[in-house]
Amino acid sequence: MPEKHARLGSEHPLWDRIQVVLIGSFVVVMLFDNISTVSLGYPDILGRVSAHPILLLPTVFLIAFGVYLVKESHAAVLGRTGKPEFVDSGVYSLVRHPMYLGGLMILLGFLFLKFSLIAFAIWIVFLVLCDWMASYEEKDLLRVLGKQYADYQSRVPKWLLFSKRKTHD
Repeated sequence: MPEKHARLGSEHPLWDRIQVVLIGSFVVVMLFDNISTVSLGYPDILGRVSAHPILLLPTVFLIAFGVYLVKESHAAVLGRTGKPEFVDSGVYSLVRHPMYLGGLMILLGFLFLKFSLIAFAIWIVFLVLCDWMASYEEKDLLRVLGKQYADYQSRVPKWLLFSKRKTHD
C-alpha cells in the first residue's frame, strides 16, 4: 500500500512544535492583549470600520488569499499518495513556499483586525523562522533534486509573488 504524505525533502524535526507554539501564542495574545489598544492608543480596525469600510479590504484580501495558498498547497502536496514527486505547478508556480506564505498572510490579516505590539513581535519571529525553515528545506531539496530544484529556484520567487526571481536565496 502506498505511503500517504510522503515527502521529497526533509523538514526540521521540531518545526511542527515551533509552529504550534508560535501560532498558539499569537492567538492568545490577540485574544487577551488590551495593552496595545487601550494603554498605547493603537486603535483596531474594527473600531474604525463604520467610518472607513475600505479599511477591511486589506484584511479580507490577506486572510482570503492566505487561506487559498494554504488550501491549494496542501491539496497539491499532502493530498498525494505513493511515491513523492516534485510539484512546480499551481500555487507552487507562484511562490516556492505557499504554505508558509499563506500562514503568514492569515496572521497578518488578523493583525489588521486588532493590532497588538506583542502579536506583531510574534509574527516577526514567525516570519524569520519560516524563512529559516524554508532555507533548511531548500538545501535538502537541492541535495535530492539538484539542477531540477535549482532551475525551479531561478523561475519562482521564494516569498513575494511578483519579486525578481533569484537563484539560491
